[in-house]
Amino acid sequence: MKRTILAIVAIVLTFSSACAQKLQNIRVEARYITDKMVAELGLTTVQRNSILQLNIDYLNGINGYRDIHDKAWKYRNKQIRKMLNSRQWKRYRNASYFYQPIGWERGTYVHNIYVKYPDAPKRGHDKGPRFDESRPPRFDEPKGPHGNNSPEAIKMRRDMRKHCKRGAR
Repeated sequence: MKRTILAIVAIVLTFSSACAQKLQNIRVEARYITDKMVAELGLTTVQRNSILQLNIDYLNGINGYRDIHDKAWKYRNKQIRKMLNSRQWKRYRNASYFYQPIGWERGTYVHNIYVKYPDAPKRGHDKGPRFDESRPPRFDEPKGPHGNNSPEAIKMRRDMRKHCKRGAR
Protein backbone atom coordinates (compact mmCIF):
# COMPACT_ATOMS: atom_id res chain seq x y z
CA MET A 1 0.00 0.00 0.00
CA LYS A 2 2.81 2.40 0.87
CA ARG A 3 4.59 1.60 -2.39
CA THR A 4 1.48 2.31 -4.40
CA ILE A 5 0.94 5.68 -2.74
CA LEU A 6 4.61 6.56 -3.12
CA ALA A 7 4.49 5.61 -6.80
CA ILE A 8 1.40 7.74 -7.39
CA VAL A 9 3.00 10.73 -5.65
CA ALA A 10 6.15 10.30 -7.76
CA ILE A 11 4.12 10.21 -10.99
CA VAL A 12 2.14 13.31 -10.04
CA LEU A 13 5.32 15.22 -9.19
CA THR A 14 6.96 14.16 -12.44
CA PHE A 15 4.02 15.28 -14.54
CA SER A 16 3.61 18.58 -12.72
CA SER A 17 7.30 19.47 -13.04
CA ALA A 18 7.31 18.51 -16.74
CA CYS A 19 4.22 20.65 -17.36
CA ALA A 20 5.70 23.62 -15.52
CA GLN A 21 8.95 23.35 -17.48
CA LYS A 22 7.12 23.12 -20.81
CA LEU A 23 4.93 26.11 -20.00
CA GLN A 24 7.96 28.14 -18.92
CA ASN A 25 9.75 27.34 -22.21
CA ILE A 26 6.66 28.34 -24.18
CA ARG A 27 6.43 31.64 -22.33
CA VAL A 28 10.10 32.39 -23.05
CA GLU A 29 9.61 31.62 -26.76
CA ALA A 30 6.38 33.64 -27.00
CA ARG A 31 7.87 36.59 -25.12
CA TYR A 32 10.89 36.64 -27.45
CA ILE A 33 8.71 36.58 -30.58
CA THR A 34 6.44 39.29 -29.17
CA ASP A 35 9.35 41.52 -28.16
CA LYS A 36 10.76 41.33 -31.67
CA MET A 37 7.31 42.17 -33.03
CA VAL A 38 7.18 45.23 -30.78
CA ALA A 39 10.56 46.38 -32.09
CA GLU A 40 9.84 45.78 -35.78
CA LEU A 41 6.13 46.60 -36.01
CA GLY A 42 5.90 49.37 -33.39
CA LEU A 43 3.19 47.74 -31.29
CA THR A 44 1.46 49.52 -28.43
CA THR A 45 1.38 48.07 -24.92
CA VAL A 46 -2.19 46.85 -25.38
CA GLN A 47 -1.29 45.19 -28.70
CA ARG A 48 1.82 43.65 -27.14
CA ASN A 49 -0.08 42.05 -24.25
CA SER A 50 -2.82 40.67 -26.50
CA ILE A 51 -0.35 39.30 -29.04
CA LEU A 52 1.78 37.76 -26.29
CA GLN A 53 -1.21 35.78 -25.06
CA LEU A 54 -2.06 34.71 -28.63
CA ASN A 55 1.53 33.54 -29.15
CA ILE A 56 1.49 31.56 -25.89
CA ASP A 57 -1.80 29.90 -26.84
CA TYR A 58 -0.53 29.07 -30.33
CA LEU A 59 2.79 27.58 -29.16
CA ASN A 60 1.05 25.63 -26.41
CA GLY A 61 -1.39 24.16 -28.93
CA ILE A 62 1.25 22.52 -31.12
CA ASN A 63 1.18 18.77 -30.53
CA GLY A 64 2.51 17.63 -33.89
CA TYR A 65 3.63 18.96 -37.23
CA ARG A 66 0.04 19.06 -38.50
CA ASP A 67 -0.78 21.67 -35.85
CA ILE A 68 1.74 24.18 -37.20
CA HIS A 69 -0.76 25.66 -39.69
CA ASP A 70 -3.97 24.36 -38.19
CA LYS A 71 -6.85 26.07 -36.36
CA ALA A 72 -4.72 27.75 -33.68
CA TRP A 73 -2.46 29.32 -36.32
CA LYS A 74 -5.44 30.60 -38.34
CA TYR A 75 -7.13 31.93 -35.20
CA ARG A 76 -3.92 33.65 -34.07
CA ASN A 77 -3.43 35.41 -37.41
CA LYS A 78 -7.10 36.37 -37.64
CA GLN A 79 -6.97 38.01 -34.20
CA ILE A 80 -3.65 39.72 -34.94
CA ARG A 81 -5.13 41.07 -38.20
CA LYS A 82 -7.92 42.72 -36.19
CA MET A 83 -5.40 44.38 -33.83
CA LEU A 84 -2.91 45.76 -36.36
CA ASN A 85 -3.32 48.72 -38.68
CA SER A 86 -2.74 48.21 -42.42
CA ARG A 87 0.95 49.23 -42.33
CA GLN A 88 1.68 46.91 -39.39
CA TRP A 89 -0.25 44.03 -40.98
CA LYS A 90 1.68 44.36 -44.24
CA ARG A 91 5.01 44.28 -42.39
CA TYR A 92 3.76 41.35 -40.28
CA ARG A 93 2.75 39.32 -43.34
CA ASN A 94 6.06 40.03 -45.11
CA ALA A 95 8.02 38.88 -42.05
CA SER A 96 7.55 35.12 -42.36
CA TYR A 97 9.23 34.56 -38.98
CA PHE A 98 6.26 36.36 -37.38
CA TYR A 99 3.49 35.14 -39.66
CA GLN A 100 4.70 31.52 -39.54
CA PRO A 101 6.77 31.30 -36.34
CA ILE A 102 7.09 27.50 -36.41
CA GLY A 103 8.23 25.57 -39.45
CA TRP A 104 8.85 21.95 -40.29
CA GLU A 105 12.11 20.94 -41.91
CA ARG A 106 13.92 17.61 -42.19
CA GLY A 107 11.61 15.88 -39.74
CA THR A 108 11.76 18.42 -36.91
CA TYR A 109 10.40 21.79 -35.83
CA VAL A 110 12.24 24.95 -36.84
CA HIS A 111 11.64 28.12 -34.89
CA ASN A 112 11.90 30.73 -37.65
CA ILE A 113 12.62 33.69 -35.37
CA TYR A 114 16.03 32.20 -34.55
CA VAL A 115 16.91 32.09 -38.23
CA LYS A 116 16.37 35.86 -38.40
CA TYR A 117 17.91 36.56 -34.96
CA PRO A 118 20.63 33.94 -34.35
CA ASP A 119 22.00 35.78 -31.29
CA ALA A 120 18.90 34.98 -29.26
CA PRO A 121 19.12 34.59 -25.48
CA LYS A 122 18.75 31.23 -23.81
CA ARG A 123 15.46 29.55 -24.66
CA GLY A 124 14.32 28.48 -21.19
CA HIS A 125 16.90 25.77 -20.59
CA ASP A 126 20.58 25.69 -19.64
CA LYS A 127 22.16 24.98 -23.01
CA GLY A 128 20.40 27.66 -25.05
CA PRO A 129 19.86 27.28 -28.78
CA ARG A 130 22.39 25.23 -30.69
CA PHE A 131 23.46 26.59 -34.05
CA ASP A 132 25.19 24.80 -36.86
CA GLU A 133 26.30 26.64 -39.98
CA SER A 134 24.99 23.87 -42.25
CA ARG A 135 21.37 23.91 -41.00
CA PRO A 136 18.91 26.35 -39.43
CA PRO A 137 18.33 26.24 -35.67
CA ARG A 138 15.77 23.69 -34.56
CA PHE A 139 12.88 24.08 -32.15
CA ASP A 140 13.60 20.81 -30.37
CA GLU A 141 16.44 18.35 -30.90
CA PRO A 142 15.59 14.62 -30.93
CA LYS A 143 16.03 13.06 -27.52
CA GLY A 144 16.24 9.54 -26.23
CA PRO A 145 16.04 6.31 -28.22
CA HIS A 146 13.36 7.64 -30.57
CA GLY A 147 13.06 10.86 -32.57
CA ASN A 148 11.19 13.96 -31.56
CA ASN A 149 8.20 13.11 -33.71
CA SER A 150 8.06 9.37 -33.50
CA PRO A 151 4.69 7.91 -32.50
CA GLU A 152 6.04 7.24 -29.00
CA ALA A 153 7.17 10.83 -28.52
CA ILE A 154 3.89 12.26 -29.82
CA LYS A 155 1.89 9.98 -27.51
CA MET A 156 4.10 10.96 -24.57
CA ARG A 157 3.57 14.70 -25.22
CA ARG A 158 -0.18 14.21 -25.65
CA ASP A 159 -0.39 12.31 -22.35
CA MET A 160 1.66 14.96 -20.55
CA ARG A 161 -0.59 17.75 -21.86
CA LYS A 162 -3.71 15.84 -20.85
CA HIS A 163 -2.39 15.48 -17.31
CA CYS A 164 -1.24 19.12 -17.24
CA LYS A 165 -4.69 20.37 -18.22
CA ARG A 166 -6.37 18.31 -15.52
CA GLY A 167 -4.08 19.55 -12.75
CA ALA A 168 -3.88 23.18 -13.84
CA ARG A 169 -7.58 23.97 -13.66
